[in-house]
Amino acid sequence: MRFFTVFNLTLSLLLGAVVTLISPGNLFALINLPGLLVVLGGTLCAVMLSKPQQMVLQLLTELPKIAKGATVDFQARTEFQQLLRCAQLYRSAQLRQLEQEIKLAQQPILRKGVQLVLDRCSLRDVGQIMRKERARLLTANQEKSQILRLMSSYAPAFGMLGTLLGMIHMLYALGDVGLEQIGETMGFAMLTTLYGLVLANLVCKPLAIKLERRSAEHAAHLNTLIEGLAMLYEKAHPMLIRDMLEAHGLPSENAPVRRKGLAGKFAKLLPLAASHVD
Repeated sequence: MRFFTVFNLTLSLLLGAVVTLISPGNLFALINLPGLLVVLGGTLCAVMLSKPQQMVLQLLTELPKIAKGATVDFQARTEFQQLLRCAQLYRSAQLRQLEQEIKLAQQPILRKGVQLVLDRCSLRDVGQIMRKERARLLTANQEKSQILRLMSSYAPAFGMLGTLLGMIHMLYALGDVGLEQIGETMGFAMLTTLYGLVLANLVCKPLAIKLERRSAEHAAHLNTLIEGLAMLYEKAHPMLIRDMLEAHGLPSENAPVRRKGLAGKFAKLLPLAASHVD
């Protein structure tokens, strides 16, 4: 678990402790199980009516991974190395070795793109197919972030619904109870609004923003690969492709590297022969 994940967890626990300490009377004043069921159950039902149930259930199982920031699996350094090796092999007309190289690639953009180049497709066709492939790879996480955004909008509404139901119950019993019981019932009803706000603003929205940020990093990485494939198609020098990669940089979630500027970051990216001839 990374440092910032531990820090966020500690901060959340501290916030919960502060809220508990300022609660009136006892430590259980903020517990309202029926209200919590109204908020959680209503939010889930509304989301499942809006989106495919299978995708919603998959999202719920992946919430711990989203909180850790491990939802988008791509190895930028490895894929950039493979791109440069493919460019070197294609430029030197070692097509058989290139076919063996792309079989080892895990990235669909890289594997399909190089195969299209080997099949002598036009640059326009390669670009169109790769853009569609990029959209397909990004769709799943985009839909998951949309589900989290929907949950963040539904949760406060169902919190207010629970409060209204509690107030209706209180008004029906207004003539039979005292002021103390009215206050307890009102506080009990208001807790559902609190649950809805907490669920929306401390869980759903932060996770949606985190997933959107990682998806944006993934999209930028795929765009870099597509640009590199276009340069590979034109048989650009691998050193020129490496310069392009240096300009774009690596996603922030890669393994830590000793940095000496952008040139130092990519200096050992690929052991290109210094004596390579145009």
